[in-house]
Amino acid sequence: MAWNGDAGDALDRSTFHIDMDEIVRAVYDSGAKVVGVQLPEGLKRMALPIVERIEQATGARVVLSADPCYGACDLVDDQFEPLDVQLVIHVGHSPMGDTEPRIPTVFLDAPSRLDVGPAVRDALYKLGRGGRIGLLTTTQHHHALRDARAILENAGYEVEIGTGGERLAFPGQVLGCDFSAAKDVEHGVDTFLIVGGGSFHATGVAMATRRPVVIADVERGEARTVEEDLDRTLRRRSAIIQKAMDCETFGMIIEARPGQRRWKLARSLADMLRDSGREAVLMVMRNITPERLVTIGLDAYVNTACPRLTIDDQSLFPMPLLTPVELRIMLGRDGWDDYLMDTFD
Repeated sequence: MAWNGDAGDALDRSTFHIDMDEIVRAVYDSGAKVVGVQLPEGLKRMALPIVERIEQATGARVVLSADPCYGACDLVDDQFEPLDVQLVIHVGHSPMGDTEPRIPTVFLDAPSRLDVGPAVRDALYKLGRGGRIGLLTTTQHHHALRDARAILENAGYEVEIGTGGERLAFPGQVLGCDFSAAKDVEHGVDTFLIVGGGSFHATGVAMATRRPVVIADVERGEARTVEEDLDRTLRRRSAIIQKAMDCETFGMIIEARPGQRRWKLARSLADMLRDSGREAVLMVMRNITPERLVTIGLDAYVNTACPRLTIDDQSLFPMPLLTPVELRIMLGRDGWDDYLMDTFD
């Protein structure tokens, strides 16, 4: 296998930077003859130029995983091992310390090209005067954490960035299943600022810390508080829990992906359901869809995998889909005041 030394610049067709030179160098250095590529949904359309560039520059044969990719916890060793893949290029996510791939895997960030400045500066009007700010972000904006901190400090704020647990790849990282970087500094800050987009992470941080949270939405270039999103989420989840109380048969979903598989938790929750006089079926799935659950035909389901599916996509499911925390509340094991976003502790 010969490397021609010219991988070209990073692809310019999206707002995310994909460093093809780094990818090609990793393939070349590994000596891999068959390479697997894994991309998040937002980058799937870039698959063809990525595959072509690797094959042309290295001579390796490339296999793309076409299944959805939900994070670094979403490993596909079981797909690639029968194909003799010797190296996996996982684009768009940072590695998790508690998830070890069986096939050598290169985790390559795909940082956003967007300037975080407008959104962070807009957040200053939502943060109040002075105070202590806990700064958080996602993998896509990790590279801009220093810029965000500088804007806040120049405006007179004290900034704290928590370290967090072993699932996190860098200080200040927030995942849908891990808010430990926020918990690390919650008692030393007045407000949290999340540099990113959407409300899922911010809602989770607000629940976990009981602190005000402001979102610096980089894609929109503006900031907003999370209060309305939090209230809407709690009302919706309360209604789902109430609906589930009338259900008799439950499916306990165990995720097939190694990084999301919580077998011990699923068994204990199934035992709780049976102790309450209900029926519970332990079931393993890779992709949880409404159609599959309707086919199985149970009254309700408990998702022990990524909580984002349960919280963000409940409207797609005609039956209650609960998190483990919500099931405990439904069974009276915990109270509503104990409600938190499900995390992989």
